[in-house]
Formats: sequence, structure tokens, C-alpha cells
Amino acid sequence: MTFASVNETSLPEWLRRFAHRAASAILDEDSHAPIGCHTHFNSVVQEWEVTVFLSATEVVGGALDGTIVPVPIQVDVTRILKLFDAVPQVHWQSDAVSDDDDLAQHLSFQGKVHKRGVWLRMLQRAPDGVRPGRLLFAETGETRDVWESG
Repeated sequence: MTFASVNETSLPEWLRRFAHRAASAILDEDSHAPIGCHTHFNSVVQEWEVTVFLSATEVVGGALDGTIVPVPIQVDVTRILKLFDAVPQVHWQSDAVSDDDDLAQHLSFQGKVHKRGVWLRMLQRAPDGVRPGRLLFAETGETRDVWESG
């Protein structure tokens, strides 16, 4: 599994493990694009926000050069639930709720991990502004992951 974290440098080890385990709940590991992760500590509510998503795949060459290809995602929800100390709050957001909602469709899990507040979001697609993690070459049909593992 290719897993790239946007800001993993100062994460506590328990949170790094949690993020990797959450990412491993994305099924069909052999064929999906690299997985991205963004973390943020919300000091107001004392909670870690962890956002996991499949990277976009961009077509290179041919008539569709530069096109972003939608990538289906399947998540093992049972595996996610087991990462929390107790059953977390679970929510599904079916679409963006405003023009600046770059999370759009996602599953949300909010609870405690090692007695610390965590809000995990599993996105249907990469947030706006995140560069593609995989290239699909139109001439050959081959793919190349361009994100480095983290």
C-alpha cells in the first residue's frame, strides 16, 4: 500500500499507527491509487482530525490527456470501528454541503483512540488542490504511482 501523509513529521506514534490502520481499511489494495492522509490537531476541542483518501489518477497522453479519472472506493467499516476504544459516532455525508466544502462525500467516525479524541474522515475522492498520486498512460494502459510511501 502506498501511503503518503501531507504533514506526518510531528505526529505522535500512536496517531501514525492509527492513520495507517485506517488506510488499510480501504479494500482492493492491489488496484487502487495511492492513499493520502492529512492530520490536524484541533486545540479548541482537544481532538485529532485525520482525513484519509485515495489519490486522483490522471490520464497522460491521448485524447483524454490531463483528465482526472474517478476512482471507486470501498471501506471495511467494521475494521474502522475496531480502531476506536468504543463504538464511535458514525456519519455519512452524501455530497458537499457548501461551495467551500472540499471534503464532499465521506464517512465520518468520531470517538476515542487510546483515550484521545479522534475524528476520522474517509473521503470518496482527494480534496481539491491535492495533486494526482497516480498517472495512467493512454498509449499503454500502464499506471505509475507518483507519490512516495510514507
